[in-house]
Amino acid sequence: MKKILLIEDSPIQLKSIELTLSRLGHEILTAPNAIEGIELAYKTVPDLIISDIIMPEINGYHLCRLLKNDDMMNKIPIILLTQLNEKLDNFWAIKAGADCFITKSNKQDEFLCQVKIFLDKFESISEEEREKIIQEKKSENKDLQARINNLLDQSLIESTIINEFRNLSEFIYSTKILSKELFSLAFSLIDFNVAAIFFNERDEKKKKSLQLSIQNISPDDKVLIDIKKDFFSQIFSEKELEDDSDFDIEIIEASTDTDKRLNNFSELKSKIMMPITYANKVIGGIAFYNAKPDRFKQNKIVKIILKELQILMRIKWLYSETKYLAIIDGLTGLYNRRFFQQTLEKEFARSKRHKTKLSLAMFDIDHFKNVNDTYGHQFGDKVLAEIAKIIKSSLRKTDYITRYGGEEIVVVLPDTEMKQALIPIERIRKKIEKKNFNYKDKAIKVTISCGLSEVMQDINTHEELLLQVDKCLYASKKAGRNKTTCFDHCLN
Repeated sequence: MKKILLIEDSPIQLKSIELTLSRLGHEILTAPNAIEGIELAYKTVPDLIISDIIMPEINGYHLCRLLKNDDMMNKIPIILLTQLNEKLDNFWAIKAGADCFITKSNKQDEFLCQVKIFLDKFESISEEEREKIIQEKKSENKDLQARINNLLDQSLIESTIINEFRNLSEFIYSTKILSKELFSLAFSLIDFNVAAIFFNERDEKKKKSLQLSIQNISPDDKVLIDIKKDFFSQIFSEKELEDDSDFDIEIIEASTDTDKRLNNFSELKSKIMMPITYANKVIGGIAFYNAKPDRFKQNKIVKIILKELQILMRIKWLYSETKYLAIIDGLTGLYNRRFFQQTLEKEFARSKRHKTKLSLAMFDIDHFKNVNDTYGHQFGDKVLAEIAKIIKSSLRKTDYITRYGGEEIVVVLPDTEMKQALIPIERIRKKIEKKNFNYKDKAIKVTISCGLSEVMQDINTHEELLLQVDKCLYASKKAGRNKTTCFDHCLN
């Protein structure tokens, strides 16, 4: 036999629903208002609560939210009853934590059927568990009003924290500012010595930087490296972690008024760490460390923070993706021409200022118009996309590959002289020459012509470098195609 608590402020409705429910053969407890209903819930710990919504002092929504905010009572399923049948009422019932929303009607059999189906979904609370909850609630030695005030305080704290985190979304344009604001808010809520947050970027070229907030300790460099290793090892695979230069640490804020040295990572006794994924992609992660043991266990505030950070991470990722898509060619997945122009200008200026090497390569698919005319533009697009994939997989992460226009692809190779660049460029040309591009059951052969140049002393602008590489490409085509031509002053 199960215990059902019925809460209804109308005496006639209360008696009517009680008689209807008694046909189920369970023990029916009744309360004429929400205050007495909450008190009876704490004294008896029922298996199910059925409550009216429209009641004086505390309505059904508030009653539901109050009980669902109590860790010991939130397992009890709650059905909210109403004469109303508006979408908004259903919305608020679910948001308040109700497990079911039933509209009052004169059809008793239908009502009983809904309650019975609902009861069958949930296991009864064992007498042992019920007695344990009742005794623990007694030992708290709080009167009902104090208990309600406590639950209201918890609800207010929770909603305030949520609002504070939602407000942080205005800083998504800057990872550094967002991290700083986030650390400041987190430190006002929980005690940590190190907080670490990582926002992944849609653009894989960008370094993976772990933002840190250090409070009330002074860790040495080895501890910081160990934190980085510990954090990223739980997010990425060993293969992804092979190139350590892709991963970085940035201390966003640190308290300096402390003599407490931290010489070993093992001195951080408490840790809570959560990788965050979205659409099967790692979009970030969060971790808190403390030198004191058991700092984050069963901490409701930490759970709220982690939940809100998941939402914030998704917003930041979508912002990153929007920015990325603005510089990417949709067909090939390569950078677009606008991004190329900005990158070439930036890398050229860096090369001239620091006297570093910079090479530029340009590819063009031979007789691409014939490919489109013979086999159709759909096949032409497929060829272009596959060639882009070959080029991308054959070059370094530090190289910038761009769809320059039509079938032309340009590559910016920083810190690389022309002689070095020729090796992968020729490898790419030969790979494409050997590849079969399948059209229906037919193998189609396609080749590319290449031009290659580098920043030289007499080149003063990035436009001149681009003009040189264009001349080299033209020379390859003139010489019979499927060739790579390196710039020589005689080409002028």
